[in-house]
Amino acid sequence: MKCRFFLLVLITSSISCNEVTDKVFSYPDIKPIPAIDKYHGQQINDTYRNLENLQDSMVLRWFEEQGKFARKYLNSIPGRAKLLEDQLEFDSRQSSDIIDFRLNKYGNVFYLKREIGSDIFKLYYREKIDSEEELIYDPDKWKPNFRIKYFKVSWDATKVAISLAKGGENISTLIIYDITKKREYPEIIKNVAPDIAGGINWLPDNSGFIYQVIPNTDHRNKDYLVNTSAVLYKLGMNPSESIDVLSRKNNPDIKIEPADFPVVIIKSETTKYIYGKISGVSSYKDYYIANIEGKVDYSSLDWKPLFKKEDQIKNFVIYQDSLIYRTSKNASNFKICKTSLINPDFNNPIVLAEEINDKVIKDFEYIDGELFYITLKNGVEAEFYSVKNGIEEKIELPLSSGNSYVSYEGNSLIVTINSWTKPKQTYVFDTERRKFSIINLNSKANFPEFDDFVVEEIEVASHDGVKIPLSIIYKKGIKKDGNNRLISLSYGAYGASFSPFFSIPALTWINNGGIWVLPHVRGGGEKGDYWHKAGFKTTKSNSWKDLIACTEYLIKEGYTSKKKNIAFGVSAAGITIGRAVTERPDLFGAVVMNFPALNILRSEFQPNGPNSIKEFGTVKDSTEFEALYDMDAYHHIEKDKNYPAMLITTGMKDGSVVPWDPGKFVAKIQSTNPKGNPFLFSVDFEASHGGDGSISDYYENMVDTFSFVLWQTGHPDYQPKN
Repeated sequence: MKCRFFLLVLITSSISCNEVTDKVFSYPDIKPIPAIDKYHGQQINDTYRNLENLQDSMVLRWFEEQGKFARKYLNSIPGRAKLLEDQLEFDSRQSSDIIDFRLNKYGNVFYLKREIGSDIFKLYYREKIDSEEELIYDPDKWKPNFRIKYFKVSWDATKVAISLAKGGENISTLIIYDITKKREYPEIIKNVAPDIAGGINWLPDNSGFIYQVIPNTDHRNKDYLVNTSAVLYKLGMNPSESIDVLSRKNNPDIKIEPADFPVVIIKSETTKYIYGKISGVSSYKDYYIANIEGKVDYSSLDWKPLFKKEDQIKNFVIYQDSLIYRTSKNASNFKICKTSLINPDFNNPIVLAEEINDKVIKDFEYIDGELFYITLKNGVEAEFYSVKNGIEEKIELPLSSGNSYVSYEGNSLIVTINSWTKPKQTYVFDTERRKFSIINLNSKANFPEFDDFVVEEIEVASHDGVKIPLSIIYKKGIKKDGNNRLISLSYGAYGASFSPFFSIPALTWINNGGIWVLPHVRGGGEKGDYWHKAGFKTTKSNSWKDLIACTEYLIKEGYTSKKKNIAFGVSAAGITIGRAVTERPDLFGAVVMNFPALNILRSEFQPNGPNSIKEFGTVKDSTEFEALYDMDAYHHIEKDKNYPAMLITTGMKDGSVVPWDPGKFVAKIQSTNPKGNPFLFSVDFEASHGGDGSISDYYENMVDTFSFVLWQTGHPDYQPKN
């Protein structure tokens, strides 16, 4: 068979190609080897089950050729260079990029800083906020292409544990650096991921720390992130001799499932208690408490139950002998309560802050008998309050805030403020003088473009009449005549809220005349615990039906048109977007999904799959099976249907959404719908979930997104010549 290609693609003997006629894309092809699964009396045909074998050379070659095919198309789009230039120019207005700010009781400041033009975040220190900065650690000097994923400074500020990983890999290596002696300890701890599993908790006497060890680090293995343990490492010991503190093996009397993360938390250097958390992706956890006063052997601690997940406690602080906590039990928008730490009564606590009907209590701290907390309305309007001796005070934030959070660091109350149109600002709040002082670690970046931006926060009725918050951001002067290109960024899972954040790519899109929209669909946490549960397991269909309703509204009101409307999302957003697109393909001109979950019926059979059961359900339950099938975009692809153009990405080192998940969707939609719009599959063999972790990779990926959708929505400056 002779084949005609739009672009040159390497095809080997194991990969065939479809014959090309007008508007037919000759995608790299692979022969499907289907499987028939039987669930509760139903037979499900899984056409591309063979793609799940990532050890198969033919399968790997297919992924490689798909990546090459997509790359050649994407690189042929004119205008890419200008989009990258715009992002880099906005980025360069910052003197530096600072993240992970930490302040201790001595007033010392630690943070990660990236110089503009660099991908490397280095660890810096200041004796005081206004002191000269000092470089503590440069990961590039350890090994090339390694990045700091996490760090934790000891209570006495003499040592720091630093997690280092290559590129975007999830599994990292832990080193200990002596700040006073300016040298590394010789011991190296492997198989850790403190940024995603457990963190690092220094012992009160600074002699060591507790961390999470990961037995199986192969992201392709079914036991990846399974049977983890919280272990104690004492400085100078051989890491292989780390002491098991909390795990299934060490603590058989505590219910710990293989997919759970047993995490140990140490809240202060003066505490006599430590806390065990049986963690995972579920909203609430079982907590245990152990007395460590005078203890030398942490392997045989007497763990006692503190509270159960049924108590619906999201977070807590300890004040003297009291436990102060935020709970959604009988309060979907959360309330803050107080009870005894030693003899807690979660059924009859003292209520410090009552639930508010139209606002979610999002964050809090408790300092010297005074409660400080943040509320969020629809996930986008923040207010700051305090309560002392039963008297509530509303504290005016120093600038209009779409999202804020508080933290008690050292002896200071830190208030961080985010918005759609301003870079993040961090303040110290003086609790005595009731004044804010801004923390300026670098010179303020100037973005006058924001002065011409309009932010609309509205609500749209969904299919069942429930009002869905919708954030719409655009440049002044835009006409609502249906001619605007609009990107809709959605998610809707795990109770995560899409609260305001500063984004240089979003600034680039809006400044070039586009509209940036965030539908706060159910499954998130914008309207409290019930909002999450309304897009959870058997109610998950609300997530994509909410997106459809918001999309219909935006088209009806002239913000955009069907041909210029674009859906965009990452990871679990694949459910929301994938099902919206397979249910209503007529509403979208283009779709971009990065690392998306599209074959959710098979999610529990992926590495880390058992954790997905907690959020989406299991095929073992007949009712949850029906819900999983309903939310599976792969199984809802129809032959010869006019689907919009799609760009889908994956990383071959992704252990959160394994590459075969979106790969099966791509193979099926390409083979059943070869005519018309392109379905490109961008495959990065060095990326994990979210890319390789660098800012340059992030900007390049956003250039791919913008250039692809501008091409597919007909922008004249982005049409390839051939």
